[in-house]
Amino acid sequence: DERERYQKYAEIEARNEALREERSRLAYIEPRDGGEGLWSEAELTQYDGTNESGPLLFAADGYVFNVWKGRHFYGPGCEYHIFAGRDATRLLAKSKLEEETPEELEKPLNIAERAALAGWIYTFKTKYDIVGRLDGHDAKSTAM
Repeated sequence: DERERYQKYAEIEARNEALREERSRLAYIEPRDGGEGLWSEAELTQYDGTNESGPLLFAADGYVFNVWKGRHFYGPGCEYHIFAGRDATRLLAKSKLEEETPEELEKPLNIAERAALAGWIYTFKTKYDIVGRLDGHDAKSTAM
């Protein structure tokens, strides 16, 4: 009986691992120029998570991340979907889950917001693949 349970568990684990590998294969996107190649904001829009098995990208502080592993956070209908397929830098820095008003967009990030952004970037770099850089990102606007 114990052997049968162990065998059944091993079979389930093997199936789950195969599913994870397939998801990873489908969501993979080749990093541009080793992660230094440029992406435009327009290009990011096609990777907003609406393709349920494909890559899911967003930019933050000039980096473009493939966050497919966090699809349960960033996919359509999920809490942080507003970040998907775009430059999410200001929203992350300000901890906002809705669009900024025109007045807010005119104000530069303050030091606390820049520090918050730096924390997010540290987290993303440890969890997700960098697939490039955002074209036109102004590094001075987020520097500490």
